[in-house]
Amino acid sequence: MIKLKYSFFVFLFFCFINTKAQVNLVPNPSFEDTLGDCRTVMAITSLFQSVKNWYTCYYGSSVDYFNTCVNSISYPAFSSVPYNCRTYQMPHLGEAYIGLWIYEVINGTDSSAIYSENVAVKLPQPLIKDHCYYGEFYANVGNIANMATNQLSMLLSTNIYTTTTGSFTNTIQPQIQWDTTQCFTDTLNWVKISGKFIAKGGEQFLTIGNFRDGTHLKKKTLNTGFVSGGCITSPSNRAYILLDDVALYELPTPQLGALNYTICNNSDSLLLGDTTRIQTTYQWFANGLPISTSNTIIVKPTQTTNYVLQSTQCGITNQTITVTYSTNCEPVVVTEPIIPNVFTPNNDNVNDTFKFELNNSNLKSFNVYNSWGNLIHSTFNIQHSTLLWDGRTTSGIECTAGVYFYVLEYTDVNGDTHKKNGYVTLIR
Repeated sequence: MIKLKYSFFVFLFFCFINTKAQVNLVPNPSFEDTLGDCRTVMAITSLFQSVKNWYTCYYGSSVDYFNTCVNSISYPAFSSVPYNCRTYQMPHLGEAYIGLWIYEVINGTDSSAIYSENVAVKLPQPLIKDHCYYGEFYANVGNIANMATNQLSMLLSTNIYTTTTGSFTNTIQPQIQWDTTQCFTDTLNWVKISGKFIAKGGEQFLTIGNFRDGTHLKKKTLNTGFVSGGCITSPSNRAYILLDDVALYELPTPQLGALNYTICNNSDSLLLGDTTRIQTTYQWFANGLPISTSNTIIVKPTQTTNYVLQSTQCGITNQTITVTYSTNCEPVVVTEPIIPNVFTPNNDNVNDTFKFELNNSNLKSFNVYNSWGNLIHSTFNIQHSTLLWDGRTTSGIECTAGVYFYVLEYTDVNGDTHKKNGYVTLIR
């Protein structure tokens, strides 16, 4: 059979689109996984781990833990949800959240030395230098708080962040932070705090909290009528924050595949672009004119056209695809392979192998079965024109004389897949 088809038709299905979903780099991002019975977990500390992966940065501090599983206990519990000793709040998603004091005056007349808790996690892999990342977490003011501050941030660092009372340097620059022009005061809603940044390289520790002392904070008094159920009374001069659903994503530059195509007057359309990526905006231009804000476009130009994809993440990236229009495209002739039905692997150098030409196509798989239907030989993904079988099993054992069944699958130069089967006689 002879089949006429233009070689650029392979791009119709746009094989370059990346279908992999973007992955949250933060382990245990919603604090759901605990070590042991979640009903017995009341805090995350620096001394031991009770919530998988997470720990505190201030020695001796404890970050409160809340989970709906505690509701099965018959009496009001410190860590129950939604009502507990710190607040009345459902999780943003899932079953759990945590709470931490981010500001407490140690000396009533000196707010430069304060007590502040942070919570941290080690990422599975360090961040890559000059790559763009997007981070987010959800926060809420616990009802027990009688103060609010303007400092709540996410810090990515190469080393573990630690602090002690009064040790703030006030020079740390977190990559992601709350709007410091105003105090964070929302006791009702979960608020997303997010941002994008370019990694310096090697950052592997993610820490959330306050990184400023009292003299470098804006503070605001909150009126709270919260009754804590007899667990604890509301302390003075304290800001308390709930956290849930922490995320960090890499934002790779869109991968466009080939940057040069040829299209003829009677060809199908081309699909250009990449899979949709979070926190990324797109703008396409055709010969300088804006045409679309989608991540992909379908084109069929009638003249040579330069398509520019302008994507915005941590910065603006321009990528150009040139589609050349031609009225004289040569057809590609695809012929089916001629497959023999007998060979003699007796080492006389005549017809010792089962071979045939694949006509510049790519082999996907070639399987041989014996008369009982058992697979005895397999070959995969060979990118040359001659297919060989020497009459041995995949493990190298010589096959006995007889009739064998084969299944052949390959793709031709146009990208079409073909599957053929037949019989071959092995004579010794």
